[in-house]
Amino acid sequence: MPTTAYSDGSRQGKRTKVLHAAQWLFNRIGYQTVSVDAIRVHAGVTKATVFRHFPTKDTLVSEAIATHIHHIEDELAQAINAQKTPLAKIRAIFDWYDALFNSDDFHGCMFMHAAAEYRRRHDEITQLLQAQKDSMCSAFSQLLQSGGMEIETATTLGRTLCMLLDGAMVQAEMCNNHDAAREAWHATSRLLLSHGFMTEDDF
Repeated sequence: MPTTAYSDGSRQGKRTKVLHAAQWLFNRIGYQTVSVDAIRVHAGVTKATVFRHFPTKDTLVSEAIATHIHHIEDELAQAINAQKTPLAKIRAIFDWYDALFNSDDFHGCMFMHAAAEYRRRHDEITQLLQAQKDSMCSAFSQLLQSGGMEIETATTLGRTLCMLLDGAMVQAEMCNNHDAAREAWHATSRLLLSHGFMTEDDF
């Protein structure tokens, strides 16, 4: 029985296998180091199949990043929607990252790795990465506004919370800090407390 919605022999099934193989390798090894040949071996397809679905390696990189963005957004949406209050929803984001940092599948941030390797040398990839960051900042801002915070303050604080998560990501990857997300939440809670968004009883 196939593990995806497509049979292994279908064109769409092979495309999915290539995409999953690329994501697995990019996440663990990097983007530019991984060759198309390595991807096709990992996917169990021919090189012609890879290029049939992805004309260039950069096309495959862009698609892998876009798919990863959608996956994370879907999982975060589920975590957020499971909570009732804006504060609990914000906390759920940090809890999700805490689980990620402590999972066996954590090998750092695919987005940070891509930004470091491409350094604005590929417009489509750069735009994807910027859109992902903007989306996260916007999500924080909207949650803060839904809790009664003024839009200007919420926008600024939303960017700050994103920076705290980015720092936690670096700590988790480079320093093997398994408490990074929890420490970032502690700093966040102090910021929210200072803005009157939560009280000491919320700790």
